[in-house]
Amino acid sequence: MMENLAKASLEAEILDLKTMYGHKKTFQTVYEIYSARYQYSNTGYSIEIHEAVSKRLLDYGGSKTLLTQLLDEEQQRELEREQEAEEERQQVRPIAAVPCEPILHHEIMNLCKIQDPILNLSHLPNVFCPITDAFIGTTFYRESQPGCWQENLWITTEFKRVIQTKGESLDPFLRPPRWILIYRNQHIIFLSPYEANELMGRLQYLYHKSPSQKLMQTTLRLLLPRTRRDQSTLINARTLTIPPLISSDPEIPDYSIPIEILVALFAFNGTIYFENKREQDAYCKFLGLCLKPRNEIETNAFDKGWISIDGFVENLDDRKQLQLDQCRFISNSLGFIRKLTENRNQAHAPLSSHVGSIIINAIKLPIE
Repeated sequence: MMENLAKASLEAEILDLKTMYGHKKTFQTVYEIYSARYQYSNTGYSIEIHEAVSKRLLDYGGSKTLLTQLLDEEQQRELEREQEAEEERQQVRPIAAVPCEPILHHEIMNLCKIQDPILNLSHLPNVFCPITDAFIGTTFYRESQPGCWQENLWITTEFKRVIQTKGESLDPFLRPPRWILIYRNQHIIFLSPYEANELMGRLQYLYHKSPSQKLMQTTLRLLLPRTRRDQSTLINARTLTIPPLISSDPEIPDYSIPIEILVALFAFNGTIYFENKREQDAYCKFLGLCLKPRNEIETNAFDKGWISIDGFVENLDDRKQLQLDQCRFISNSLGFIRKLTENRNQAHAPLSSHVGSIIINAIKLPIE
């Protein structure tokens, strides 16, 4: 008896494919699959339940067919893995991007020549471009409204050169704006790290050689996006500029970027928190927004239709009435700011952030 039991428990050393994987897969309806499994399992369910289930499947199962086989548990698991492999689709990935070789134009180094006349940047289009040229090749270039930003905001052609393009979108390859050069306290130029590194050494050399008032009017600065409430952007930190603005000479000016320009830089680099209410108000004016909470005059303007649901004021006369005439954008730029902020931070701006609340909920959060 024990020998017969042992023989009955043995598995064949060689299994054919039909035994291992079952017969050829066929398409069947849900009702047909249930009926076959009911007969195969022979679990002894009552006929009334079987008939009720069958009727439901016939009524509601429809004509959709599925691949089916009657397999034991181990075979089913193995087959499921095989089916998953069959159903995988090879994801079409873009061709590996080729980075551009860095170039240093001699005009970049000429920015340090303090004895020469100030350069006319608009006459050097091969080296300096308006700030919105940074978005050329992206899906939101037109939404950036070229020509509506401040005229003294620039990027270098090297700043926008990241990869050798072959017609693909440059959304994933936007260079993070980290280094800026304040040129003669008039122009703000975004630089590539390569250019910043070259200028850093030159400015340091000139500073240690002979510090002067003219030299202090051209400074290299670091600009960080404020992605946390207590984070510093470092842009107006006097000890971290190159050369440092810590001279005891009263004739050397201390230049801080005006708030109207600063909030434009915040929008450009993806800042989502403000240091104080003044920055928040200037940011809203830069975008032409009149948001909640509103005073009585602003509430009346909203009731008259001057202010849209998202807070944008389009009419120029209405902007003057609401003291939003600093806004340079012709049309609503909130869609562009949402996309740019998401691109810079690789995530949506959280609703708990100052910028997230502005561009999504049209509400200014209190700032302590």
